[in-house]
Amino acid sequence: MSIKTLNNMAPPLDFSFKNLATLTDSLEEEPRKGTKLKDVELQEGYTDIVTAVRYNNNSIHELGDLVPSITSLVVNPTAISWLDFSFNDINALDDSLLQFPNMTTLYLHGNQLMSLNEVKRLSGIPCLRTLTLHGNPLEALDGYRQFVLGTLPCLKQLDFSSVTKQDRADAENWKKLCSKKMKMSKKKKAAE
Repeated sequence: MSIKTLNNMAPPLDFSFKNLATLTDSLEEEPRKGTKLKDVELQEGYTDIVTAVRYNNNSIHELGDLVPSITSLVVNPTAISWLDFSFNDINALDDSLLQFPNMTTLYLHGNQLMSLNEVKRLSGIPCLRTLTLHGNPLEALDGYRQFVLGTLPCLKQLDFSSVTKQDRADAENWKKLCSKKMKMSKKKKAAE
């Protein structure tokens, strides 16, 4: 099912500010007002489909239990198009994010991501158009924006800022420059 074919989207499942330490903890919590759980979705005549889940402002450290948690909460996990993990304690990304092929929006700002290599994992999400990473230690690394845009060329927004033509050109130049440096480094190591 494509996100574009959905007629009625339910409000996001909102587990923000619930003091969750793991994603599995959300299975024991009621989402905030205005959201629906899987059992409501399964009722006859209910046509709204959950496409967004908010886990922001908790104490979540890892995403390893993402797929089983989401699968327990919603009828159609592949319909998820937006996940919000902002303001947690996540220090590494997990391949479980790749299980949501229709995800267009991913909020990861205000976590503990330190390595730009974590961004590479996100290249397997084909529909990703909006990403937030600001407020993570990796934001302070040289070439942060260029690396992210070079790695994820389909992004339309990064850190709540639209991606411009100049951003794309800078990312392409950065990628070429880094590629040259890597080739030179390999040649130098081979000569030694």
